[in-house]
Amino acid sequence: MWRFAPRPLIPQSVAPCGTDMPRPIPRFGKTLPGTRKKGNADMACRKIPALTLLLAALLAKSSAADEEICTTPVKTVSGMVQGLSEKNGRSCVWRGIPYAAPPVGELRWKAPQPAPAWQGVRDGSVWGARCMQSGIMEMTNYDPSGRMSEDCLYLNIWRPNKPGKFPVMFWIHGGGYTGGTGNTQMYWGDRLAANGDVVVVTINYRLNVFGFLTLPALRSEDPNRSTGNYGSLDQLLALKWVKDNIAGFGGDPDNITIFGESAGGHSVFSLIASPLARGLFQKAIVESGGVDLSATLDKGYEQGKKIAESMGCGAEDLACLRKLPAKKLLKAAGNATLTRAFGPHSDGYFLNGSPREMIASGQFNRTPILAGSNKDEMSVMIAFHRELCRAKPEQYEKYLQSGLDVSEAEARKIAELYPLSEFDNQPRKAYGQMITDYWIPCSMYDGLVLAAGYESELYLYRFDYHNIKLGDLLGAAHSFEMAFVFNALDRNPGKAVLKDENLEEMAALSRLMQGYWVNFAKTGNPNGPGLPLWPKFSLDSQKFMVLDVNPRSETSTFADRCRLWNDYREKHPELLFLFEKPKK
Repeated sequence: MWRFAPRPLIPQSVAPCGTDMPRPIPRFGKTLPGTRKKGNADMACRKIPALTLLLAALLAKSSAADEEICTTPVKTVSGMVQGLSEKNGRSCVWRGIPYAAPPVGELRWKAPQPAPAWQGVRDGSVWGARCMQSGIMEMTNYDPSGRMSEDCLYLNIWRPNKPGKFPVMFWIHGGGYTGGTGNTQMYWGDRLAANGDVVVVTINYRLNVFGFLTLPALRSEDPNRSTGNYGSLDQLLALKWVKDNIAGFGGDPDNITIFGESAGGHSVFSLIASPLARGLFQKAIVESGGVDLSATLDKGYEQGKKIAESMGCGAEDLACLRKLPAKKLLKAAGNATLTRAFGPHSDGYFLNGSPREMIASGQFNRTPILAGSNKDEMSVMIAFHRELCRAKPEQYEKYLQSGLDVSEAEARKIAELYPLSEFDNQPRKAYGQMITDYWIPCSMYDGLVLAAGYESELYLYRFDYHNIKLGDLLGAAHSFEMAFVFNALDRNPGKAVLKDENLEEMAALSRLMQGYWVNFAKTGNPNGPGLPLWPKFSLDSQKFMVLDVNPRSETSTFADRCRLWNDYREKHPELLFLFEKPKK
């Protein structure tokens, strides 16, 4: 079991001041008072070289055994792969293992196929290419592969550098289904594996137009009558690959936890709801993900048609579309993108309804769930609304009424649920909390409430810590918890936004969160020795854990606020964010 205890961020030197140093060995046959006689001292001196050699031999043998764990080729269904020891010496890594055939040519926009066999031993030191993407996501990946390609269906594995059978943590990256990669520095699993005694897997999956293009012609040719969920099917095949192969890497195929953030968290809920994922995992962790679909079939068809026509192919000419250069197609998709068009949708195969609908009806994979969000998820969005950002207290309800297109009475009710006294009398902070609640926490909270009706083991959290640049403006913003989960405070992109101060404080919080995450992966319960008690979430208790310098449990106030936004969502299903189209 994980033990949480404060440790220095920088290793202390051997035998620091204030500790007992070993007594010096007698020299030249002299004895210290109270020690053995001269003859015995000579005998002890003669034994020292032999003892030193024996100790060195034992250490060398142990080191060699550890090295063998990392470098001994591992057999997979497709062939042998050789890993290497990480720099910390306490974990092994295998990079760039193909879990599927390259989805190119005739396999573009088809369900992923098993990886072809290879001869000899594959080099597990080379990262696989990230999937096709552009824009801000492409610029902030911090991807060591340096390559982008349609041939991108690879995964990475880390394990402790010691014998054993370890729980598996299967990571799904975020990026709005349009960007991201499992190669990102912040997701490297070496520290999580070494500190927590778990096997960590990160994956790439198809994104944007390559992962979620939706066309009637694609549905017609598919044997399962599915279209547009290729990226989700990639995740599913990667999970099946892990189930079949992870034992060779020290993992327990019967103890797999899926976890992800943002689109990755949404993907976790989708896998919880998918009948195809039954039996492939035993626990689930959702970081900033919800149960509402980010795309619809009709929106997908509309966008797919626009993309095809912009390429001069036509929506029915799949041969023409499959011959298009990947970069040209990516550019066309960027120009044609519609709100909420990329991402999983209900296709009657991967999903028979939205995760919300499937959980509500009891048709979901019943596993323990740990889920939560960050206190200021969408604080950055308020910067795009000048009027809201500069609003004065006396204008608070006025902008609620105009920005949300609600009546005066409805605006007053919203103001009562978000009193300015709770937000330092600053309307922009209250507006930011509304945008946050609407976008992620309420959709995530609803998923837990629905699952609670089926007696699922549930744990809810809110990440409150902020020690970041622009902290007063952003607070505990979207995605900032990941650096703490992976103990990646010194790795980008986390390093780029965290302040270079309060390092001990951040390191302690990282150990706390890793402890909770790892305990949950092992047992389905985040609690363990040395950790503050995290109570279960239930419909009656509404308890959740605040993850901060002072971790504590509190009672949720989500219910009334989320009921409000659920009603609003039903009236405005086209809106991804609140105040998306504020009235003038």
